[in-house]
Amino acid sequence: MTGHASGGRPTSYFIRTFGCQMNMHDTEHLEGVLEDSGCILAVDITQADVVIFNTCMVRKSAEDKAWGQIRATASRNQSAVIAVCGCMAERYGVEIMSRCPGVNLVFGLDSFDRLADLLERCDGRLCDLGSIDDASIDRLPSKRSSPSAAWIPVSHGCDRFCSYCIVPLVRGRERSRPFDEITEEVRRLADDGVLEVTLLGQNVNSYGRELDGASFAGLLEAVANQPGIRRVKFETSHPGDLSDSILRVMSETAEVCEYLHIPVQSGSNSILEAMGRGYDRDYYLQRVERARELMPGVVVSTDIMVGFPGETDDDFENTMDLVRAVGFDAAFMFIYSRREGTAAAAMENEVSQSVLKERFEALSRLQSRLTGSSLSNLVGSTVELLVECEARSGEYVVGRTRGNQVVLLPAEDAPLHSLVEASVTSAGGHAARGRVDKVIREPGRSTW
Repeated sequence: MTGHASGGRPTSYFIRTFGCQMNMHDTEHLEGVLEDSGCILAVDITQADVVIFNTCMVRKSAEDKAWGQIRATASRNQSAVIAVCGCMAERYGVEIMSRCPGVNLVFGLDSFDRLADLLERCDGRLCDLGSIDDASIDRLPSKRSSPSAAWIPVSHGCDRFCSYCIVPLVRGRERSRPFDEITEEVRRLADDGVLEVTLLGQNVNSYGRELDGASFAGLLEAVANQPGIRRVKFETSHPGDLSDSILRVMSETAEVCEYLHIPVQSGSNSILEAMGRGYDRDYYLQRVERARELMPGVVVSTDIMVGFPGETDDDFENTMDLVRAVGFDAAFMFIYSRREGTAAAAMENEVSQSVLKERFEALSRLQSRLTGSSLSNLVGSTVELLVECEARSGEYVVGRTRGNQVVLLPAEDAPLHSLVEASVTSAGGHAARGRVDKVIREPGRSTW
């Protein structure tokens, strides 16, 4: 294809992905569909016939970044089709084209299977969204980014409707995939050499509510028992759905990793209530205590939001107190982002920018100390690592423990995507370092 005004089948593509693992997995399907149609990955964004932005708008910063890159790319790559999908496409639809005239195609999850056709006939401007609830992208071809690890969505959408969260508006109501469909996908992945699977969902542990006889605990056990699967992780969990049955499966099943990502968002009961989270701090602390009782040494990470409307100094101190009490191994920390269409967008008493900055920095300093301490505890131990990618310098590679902690290894000793045993020799603020004792398994095949 020589330009978006001429139509025809594109021959090369480039995809820029924003957001969470679910978006990254959606991109794997986009790549699979495009390559099935004969399209190849361009060397860089300037060489592509079609440029796709798979967008996120959970936070304003991600949305603003996407708008900026879309506009810049459209002005530079005037001979390419510029396409937008993901959360921004589902939320804004055809409005994207009026706000960014360089965009030629806006498409939704329900349109992934028609993408090749849409691109071929996109000789001007086209919007094809379909229905979020009818999307069935899990059955589409996929080009995995790793031969040894895979993401598996077990559900889509969310029914929690937290007051700050736009996910139900852009991802739809919660829909669980059939139990047998998931286990069959895991079986195929294991046959292809995949060692680690991560089960994904906006609220992964509420899986199966609308399915007869299905539960996340049962699914977790069934996935872990598939021959060839060595490590199973899952995220993101809602504390209100983290049952004892799930924790027991984690503690009793060797293949399920000792890693629990359980977002708390706030340590203040009044803020948790305003957020619509459905639990209080005592309940959250009880869930963490129960997890550690059943799995001593479990790695616990969380999400924490700073500056929700109406957050007082006392509310923030309650959050700091909870962080100290739990001693999180890692945390993803965010400043509240006002999202139109959510209940929180209409709330008053927004926190000033100067206070937001001060609170965020204080929380970051506290969590940095806790993360550093957690990594220091690894020094002197032997750990199993799945080698993910090269570190920025190229001298080291990134290995990930069963607890999802990063250990850097000499690149010459650890093949990419292999499973290795390593001794941890030192620790920094965000990663540890180690040496390879032995390679347990070389990487498997790259596609299925």
